[in-house]
Parts: sequence; C-alpha cells; structure tokens
Amino acid sequence: MALDKPCLDAVRILAPRFSKRFSGITTSMIAVVPEQAKRLPIVACDPSLPARVPQVSTWELLRLARRGPWRIWHARRNKEMLIGLILRYVFRFPIILLWTSAALRRHSWLTRFYYHHMDGLIATTAKAAGFLDRPAKVVRHGVDTEIFFPPASEEERQHNWREKGLGGDYCIGVFGRVRPSKGTDVYIDALCQVLPQRPEWHAVVIGDTLPQHQAFEKGLRDKVREAGLTDRIHFIGKVEDFAEIPRWYRSLSLVVCPSREEGFGLTSLEAMASGCPVVVSEAGAYPEIVTPGRDGWVVPCGETGPMTEAIAAATADVDELRARGREAQATVSRDFTIAREADGIEAVYRELFERFGQPLETKG
Repeated sequence: MALDKPCLDAVRILAPRFSKRFSGITTSMIAVVPEQAKRLPIVACDPSLPARVPQVSTWELLRLARRGPWRIWHARRNKEMLIGLILRYVFRFPIILLWTSAALRRHSWLTRFYYHHMDGLIATTAKAAGFLDRPAKVVRHGVDTEIFFPPASEEERQHNWREKGLGGDYCIGVFGRVRPSKGTDVYIDALCQVLPQRPEWHAVVIGDTLPQHQAFEKGLRDKVREAGLTDRIHFIGKVEDFAEIPRWYRSLSLVVCPSREEGFGLTSLEAMASGCPVVVSEAGAYPEIVTPGRDGWVVPCGETGPMTEAIAAATADVDELRARGREAQATVSRDFTIAREADGIEAVYRELFERFGQPLETKG
C-alpha cells in the first residue's frame, strides 16, 4: 500500500520485519497491521508482505525513526529488538521500544538482555507472559473474519472439497511445515488407523518441507503407502498464493493441529473462523482457545493414541461435527477477532505514548 508524503509524516508506529522466513509471526502481522491501519498511523517494512499491508522501504523506515516526534518501534523478533536498541541508544533516535513475545519457554540470556531494555512488553498468551521476568500486557492474537469465514452451507463445503478432484466426501487437513516439531508424524500415524474405518473421508497435508526434513517427509509417505492410503492422504505442499489458504479451509470438515511445539497457533483460529472444528495438541495457545466438548478436542502433545481417538470421535458423526464447527465460529467471533487484537495493542501504544508525554491520535 503506497503512502504519500503527508501520510508518511503522520506515521507514529513502525512495525519492522527483517526476516526472510515466513512464520506465524509474519502471518499475524499480515492480519493485524491492516486492521490497525484503519485507525492508526502505522507502517510495516517488508516488500514481501501483501500489498494490503501499509509498508515502506527499510531506508524510509529508518528515516522516519530518526525524526521526531517519538514513534513506537514494535519489534517481534530478536533482530528487530537489537536494531531498535542500536537506533535508540547509539544513534539517539526518538523511538519507543515495544516487543511482542509468543514463546512458551524461558528465553536465552541474549533475548532477556534485549527485552529488559524495551519500554513495554506484550505477550500473546498468559502462559507466554509467565516465561518473562518482567510484566507484560497479554494480547491474544485474532483472525480477520472478513478473510476467514465459513461457506454459505455445509453442502457448499462438500462441493468445495469435491471440486478439488481428490476424491471422497469429506476431508481432514493439517497446515504448516512438514517437520517433527509440527507433529506431522502423529497426524499421519493417527490417519493410518482411522481412515480405513472411514471410507468417505480423505486427508491433506498442506505445507512446505525444508531440505533438512525431506527424509522425514519420505518416511511419512512410506507409512501412507504401507497402509494402502496413497490415494486418500494427499501431500499438497506449499500453497504459494496466500489467498488460496482461506479457500482450503472452506473445503475441509476438520482441521488437526498436532504440534509438539508452538508459539501461539493461528491455524486453529483460522480453521474455527471458517466453521471447522479442530483437534489440537496442548502446545501453544491451543488449550486457551479450544473448549473440549464444545468446539473441538484437545489431546496431549506427541501421543498417537489420544490423537487417533479424537479424530475417530470427530469423524464418527458428521452432524455432530458440523454443530461443533458452528460453535467454533462463534468462539472466534466472540473472543478472537482481529479487531479485538488491534484494540489490545492500541491500548499498549497509548500507555507508552502517554508515558513519553505525546498522546496518540487516531485517524478520521
């Protein structure tokens, strides 16, 4: 989104991204920054982000950071914290340093050093806040329900799936890179036990496989072949066009999030907003999002038995599954919208600006 000079001069919040790796952090920025931009003067920095995200070049970002008045530098990674610290304390740029943490582990000494010099902290879950040794405001991620929404009817969902031309009446899906930490093996092992009992069901694995995990993926394909399910478990690979991801959700009847490790877990929210109930592990924010018996199932991390039982229960009764899908959508609409996330972040911005004696004005 191109910005003219008057708009640039009004910018008060800088959202740098200096990583080439597409991750959950990137996904959350793509969702929340356009929502923030509806009411706040904010820009991101990364030409690889979609055009709907207001953004500037690195040099323009640094030029804005160098000039007054005070601007917030909202970091989400170590590299962005480090650059912010250099700009603030070495070059004396008038920037207010804010960091968002999603990690569910004690941070390294270097990360702790960085965040102890931030002016404010945000944690994406109460659990993540518990791993910080400084107070943080908890602001949970949200999802854009104008992008992720259910089909008009369950018949349309089935039609969407059949249009994929992969066979079957219903489909289970998993999203994310194919690697051990994402629990793709737990998912495949469970499917190999459940699908022979569910002839109308197929499954997909949607996500990239890095070179170091090619052997891992080959092992999964071998398991599928040995189970005689090659024509029912489909490895889709990376979906290059982000706009295709919501369409995939609207063709699936169940989404599985089997991670052994997770920062937050936006996949569950995207699925639920699309009317898909979820089977999730206890990683990340999943236990704070999903209510067992209402909108999904929660199972221990890395355990095939409970995962198998949950998928078997989910696919046993399509009408019950659809009812949970409606509850899942209601959960997101009530508690996890992108507007709710933007509100929480804005409250932190205002508190920081007030501390520095410069109130934040909204657009319009």
